[in-house]
Amino acid sequence: MNMQQHLSSKSIAAGGAFLAYLAQLQAGEVGPMAVYDPPAPISDCDACNVPGWYGGVSLLYLKPYLGGDGGEGVDGDWDLGARGTLGFERPDGLFYELNGFWYESEFDFDNRRDNRFAYDNELSTYYIEGLIGDNLHCGEACLDLAFGIRYASLELDESERRVNFDGAEGQTVRVAGNETWEFDGIGPVVRLDGTRQLNEQVTLYAGLSQAILFGEQKFSGSSTNRLISSGNPGSPTGPAMTSGGSSKSDTVAFVTELEGGVMFNLNMGALQDAHVKLGIEGQYWSVGGSDLGLFGGVLGVGFSF
Repeated sequence: MNMQQHLSSKSIAAGGAFLAYLAQLQAGEVGPMAVYDPPAPISDCDACNVPGWYGGVSLLYLKPYLGGDGGEGVDGDWDLGARGTLGFERPDGLFYELNGFWYESEFDFDNRRDNRFAYDNELSTYYIEGLIGDNLHCGEACLDLAFGIRYASLELDESERRVNFDGAEGQTVRVAGNETWEFDGIGPVVRLDGTRQLNEQVTLYAGLSQAILFGEQKFSGSSTNRLISSGNPGSPTGPAMTSGGSSKSDTVAFVTELEGGVMFNLNMGALQDAHVKLGIEGQYWSVGGSDLGLFGGVLGVGFSF
């Protein structure tokens, strides 16, 4: 055997031994190729949230604006509201969520110059919704889409006191009235939430939801008219005349919510993914020809457990 044949046979033998070694390696065994684990792509939605249970509580400081029939240009008092969230997220990004919202406020107007008109309107609203959603995109920016069912209630209680002077008849009439308007409805809701991490401690967030509610609106009211003495407004000179009535009808309501702000990420030991949220929120309710707007600030905390 010459030198060239000897080197060729040795090369073939070495190559065969190397291929046999590679064939014997199984996934997870120690070896130069088996231990390599490529990083997950940034679109892997497991990177967005910690799987498991999560929750959050927010305080809202909102101002109501009332428009539409009988309420043009009326704004109310700044008052506190609340929102709570409880949910569960699977490792594949699918999540189930329960949300609740509550808010109460007042509209007050008083003509203090001659004390001839006073208007008080109390607002109360809340909703409860159940959602099923999934992560659409993950990485430095995360996007969640959810769909579910919402039940909502809205109530306005109005009391009105005024003094009318009828120059033609030479009479002064004191009017006192009370009205209640209610809406209760249920329907689908869709929600889109996004976050953008700036660094390990700060994350931007934004959310948009739209609900279409099918329900019933109810109205009831009464008023009392009474002649009074022009010289002494507190002294009635005639009998009280009372009238009232009620009605109800089916209607559709549209509720839009928009929020955004900053989340500050915290390290709280057993509470994973804990954060403090600071932002603004706006809501628009359109119910049976009447419009209600809510706008203000949000301060909340959230965590996984």
